[in-house]
Amino acid sequence: MRLAATAILVLCPAMAAADPCDGLSASGATQGVEEARLIIEYNATDDDIGVHGYVSTGAWAAMCLAAPDGTILGRLETAGPLGDLGLDTMFFESREPPAAEWDYDDLRAAFAEGSYRIAVQNVDGSVGTATARFTTLVPTPPEILGPPIVDDEEEAEAATVPADAVAVSWAPVTTSLDGRAPRITGYQVIVTKEGHADPDGFSKPIFDVRVGPEVTRLPVPAAFFDAGEIYELEVLALEASGNQTISVGFFMVE
Repeated sequence: MRLAATAILVLCPAMAAADPCDGLSASGATQGVEEARLIIEYNATDDDIGVHGYVSTGAWAAMCLAAPDGTILGRLETAGPLGDLGLDTMFFESREPPAAEWDYDDLRAAFAEGSYRIAVQNVDGSVGTATARFTTLVPTPPEILGPPIVDDEEEAEAATVPADAVAVSWAPVTTSLDGRAPRITGYQVIVTKEGHADPDGFSKPIFDVRVGPEVTRLPVPAAFFDAGEIYELEVLALEASGNQTISVGFFMVE
């Protein structure tokens, strides 16, 4: 989650035949752009905040992102065999500095609410555009009520739970960081086994479930757990804008 206030992404020097930002002036073109999102993620436990972006298209070689006032925030261009093959989906996370360096007020000052324009140059030469609606309405953190947790992984033994008794519960979220009323569309519960080694693969055990806004309790199957292991618990409040707020804790299973 890496962010500078004045540039969201620049992955390589311009190498394509045409500037993808020229596509921002295209009138109403939507060819090849299926989804475009720009959201805020706030980790309340770590007290850091940043911006996430997501673009899903057909097969593009270059992309450009602009703020509501037209300021170019970033270009991404492919080259060589990747340029010929094209990209379909891209997800990025900005840097999330400590709150003493970059906080919610800094983010609101740097990123205006409104429609952010995205243009892509497809591998066949066509241009597509889309808009991503962006708001600074961020939910307050969900309060984790169970299981017992600690903030520090090193102290997880102090929050030991039987494998057959892990039920995640939380208080409903009804406010935002700036006092507005959020529209919570759901919650996400993520339980991750710490200490699992697979540096080149994706086999780390993760229990990841999204539930509706009316749900505030979710049991985790005992079969997911290994006795004596430490687990990280995340509960996310998901807002209609896509913005999300995380509460984090650690526990051990016996």
